Amino acid sequence: MKIVVTGGSGMVGKCIKNLEFLWPNHTFTYLNRSKNDEFSLDLTNRNAVLEYFKNNKYDFIIHLAANVGGLYKNMEKNIDMFSSNIKINENVLEASHASGINRGTFILSSCIYPSNPSKFPMDETMIHESPPHPSNEGYAYAKRMLELQCRKYNETYNREYICLIPVNLYGPYDYYNLKDSHLIPGLMHRFHLCKLDGGTFKAYGTGKPLRQLLYAPDFAYIILKVLLDNRYNETTPLICCPNTEYTIKDIVKSVCETMNIPFELVEWDTTKSDGCMKKTVSNKKLSNIFPELTFTELNKGLEFSYNWFVENYSTLRK
Repeated sequence: MKIVVTGGSGMVGKCIKNLEFLWPNHTFTYLNRSKNDEFSLDLTNRNAVLEYFKNNKYDFIIHLAANVGGLYKNMEKNIDMFSSNIKINENVLEASHASGINRGTFILSSCIYPSNPSKFPMDETMIHESPPHPSNEGYAYAKRMLELQCRKYNETYNREYICLIPVNLYGPYDYYNLKDSHLIPGLMHRFHLCKLDGGTFKAYGTGKPLRQLLYAPDFAYIILKVLLDNRYNETTPLICCPNTEYTIKDIVKSVCETMNIPFELVEWDTTKSDGCMKKTVSNKKLSNIFPELTFTELNKGLEFSYNWFVENYSTLRK
């Protein structure tokens, strides 16, 4: 069976590639945005996407591609985050359906959930309950529309387009840009430069917000289990996360321990926004369907991530 992976050159795509051997009867194609090779495809270009999928027949799709970034990128570029992701998702879904792909996984994010929900932890039924946090409205509403689109394709055409909802992802192959990356890669990069060149170990905000974290290789495995394991025999969304929750302060402390940095040297820039203070979601449904799943402990995940970062510093995405 043939599987196409959009966003295949990103963190989760590369983690999926490392797991191919577990599914030897399937072949994987990894699309990218800008390598200028035969697998490069601009997913915002409707005609190009429709033509590619028409000419390359696939049985399954894993849709990872998105315009993503950390808190401050979302705050600065809400319009672009909305527009580009709407185009990408609309084109990929239209092409998947038109080319006969019946089953696929489409990736959302826990950051699209309401900023003031009726209860914690939030579950899969609460995606559209009330507005998301204003810091990432553009991205959040685009991803909410992806859930709606998948649902309507499923209802109208009997497709099996499944939305998966990970919490904050981190791991090897991450995007370590100092300005636009997510929490852990941005923090590691800044602290690494301070270790090399001196300077202040600076963390942003108050450290009080709560976050759940998911090691990217663990998420890659979940994606493949949901897609190819017939135990997931429904099309409703599925939250993907461990139960543990940390304050940003705890996360920064763990990063310091991983990098051998005295935590007391960290200075907090409280002029920076905290973003959403709490967005706790439940993994009850996931654990009921796949009770055998285990998750990489934070200290191990950070160790693996930092070692990969150091080993690949000259060539990594930053």
